[in-house]
Amino acid sequence: MLDTLNRLFAGLGSAAHDPFPVAIELALIGLAINWCVGKLQGTRGTRPLRGLLIVLLVATLVVRVLAAQMDWARLVLLYDYFVVALAFIALTGFQPELRRAFLRAGDVPVLGGLRRGAPQSKLVGALVKSAGYLSRNRYGGLIAIRRSVDLRGWAENGTTINGEVSANLLNTIFFPNSALHDLGVIIQGNKLLAANCQFPQAESDDVDSALGSRHLAAVGMSYESDALVLVVSEETGTISLADNGRLTRFLALDELEEELLTRLSGKTPATQNPRRASGWHVAWRVVRRFLLVVPLTLVIWYLAYQASQIEAPGVKLVLGITHETPARVVDVMQPQPARFSVTFRGSAREIRALRDESAGGPLRLNWMLSGDYDQPDRYTLSARAIIENLPTIRERGVTVEKVVPETLTFDVDKVVTVAMPVRVESGSIRVAGVRCDPAEALVTLRSGDLARLLVEQRTVTAIVEERLREAHPGETLALDRVRLQLAVGGVEALRVEPATTNVALRVVGQQVRRRVPSVAVRYSISPQLVSRYGIELRDPNEMLIEVEVEGDKALVDALQAQDLRAFVRIDSSLEPPSLEFRPIPITLLPPEGIAVVSPLPSVHLRLVDHQVGTP
Repeated sequence: MLDTLNRLFAGLGSAAHDPFPVAIELALIGLAINWCVGKLQGTRGTRPLRGLLIVLLVATLVVRVLAAQMDWARLVLLYDYFVVALAFIALTGFQPELRRAFLRAGDVPVLGGLRRGAPQSKLVGALVKSAGYLSRNRYGGLIAIRRSVDLRGWAENGTTINGEVSANLLNTIFFPNSALHDLGVIIQGNKLLAANCQFPQAESDDVDSALGSRHLAAVGMSYESDALVLVVSEETGTISLADNGRLTRFLALDELEEELLTRLSGKTPATQNPRRASGWHVAWRVVRRFLLVVPLTLVIWYLAYQASQIEAPGVKLVLGITHETPARVVDVMQPQPARFSVTFRGSAREIRALRDESAGGPLRLNWMLSGDYDQPDRYTLSARAIIENLPTIRERGVTVEKVVPETLTFDVDKVVTVAMPVRVESGSIRVAGVRCDPAEALVTLRSGDLARLLVEQRTVTAIVEERLREAHPGETLALDRVRLQLAVGGVEALRVEPATTNVALRVVGQQVRRRVPSVAVRYSISPQLVSRYGIELRDPNEMLIEVEVEGDKALVDALQAQDLRAFVRIDSSLEPPSLEFRPIPITLLPPEGIAVVSPLPSVHLRLVDHQVGTP
């Protein structure tokens, strides 16, 4: 999960995540969310919205990151259904709050409503006078005074008045038997917006259990908004103020006036509510809004980012592997070569770029092994993990969904350099007096290959046959810059330094090959066997053979068939005579300087007894 998030944020500087467009997207989404939260604030949907945000954050991080990383397809499917159901529940559960929010969307106050920094002496005088009247007569009263959060969401469920605030108007509303004396009134600026309004109730655990429903409503309204709520007890006449979910009781009229002037001007004493002292209240409100808007902005952007991704299946890729340590060499074992079919997922622009690059041939990427693979050994790793962590892929901002084949096997071996003598290979041309300059070369090869070489195989070969084709016997030649072969004793070296050598030699002759036809095969038989037996051949044509010989060109050109002595040896091993024809190998004796290079056939024969005839 953390790796996926790191990859996402690390790619913000890639071509797929240009920082400027991403910043614009985040800013627009954040502004929209902040506007929506501002419209919903002060409604009963504010707290459920926070709970919904937490659920959405947890579900997204667990499912979209962890489950997708582990290929939990069924959990992803259930998550998609869950999001649809959650949207339906939000539309039905927050229907009143959404309606109020849309109504507020068109309401743009010209002067911004009540200014908290200016004391409202006329309003405070009316409130204090009315509170004194209600307290003396034991009339209950509940008055909410708007500060920054709009209270028209609660005013809509009451009776609209929209009249100027006065003590007489308040006394009339809360007079017993008045049609509007129940519930509370809402004041905005110097206007009384509505009466008979239902306020949200606080939990009974938040206030003294002896207090009634008016005090619960006062605390609940001050908790869900920043309204200052004045409440007068019907039973005791006690005057109280609810602010920020806290209730200040047993206020005298002079104390009430001071509290109203102080709190409505934004200067609540630290002894009453330390959290509102100086600028800390404003800072705390900004932090709370930040903690709500920023996570929701990131979640919505991430979901939109995921939804905008497309796939590119079957992109061909060839991986070249090197080691960061020059003394190490890497050999790919499986697959050979390191060719893969990769399914990428990313933005439409990057996916199109990948497809265009792979249209003319496979993508060729390089992977440099770190010191983690310094120990000579055979390694088998996930091809997907290798490819998705390549800098080239990470910079593109794309992810790897699938790789075929799934694994890559490679060997890491040490590199050794040893000095080996130079050996001249002249092929069919015989040479003498061979000298090489330099006579040794430094050969770099794998340590495992060096261990397999026999001592006599540790030589470097310089092939000169092609450059001697036109030379004559007895001619002395100086051959410059003859290339040294990388193949040493049947294994491939990594480097040979120097790559060439200078060769001086004398041509002795040229070895050639030639096929000689109609070579007669004779018998070699002891006198004792000749007197007793005759010889019967299965096929007389087997006594004429064709052989291939090799030797100096002059000797081979002058060679005749009769110069080759071919015979079959007949001895007592053929006794007693048999009806079967037995294969007898042919022996051939060439002249000096001539070698027979072709395999010799056999002659099939049997012995025949002179006295009794054929058995």
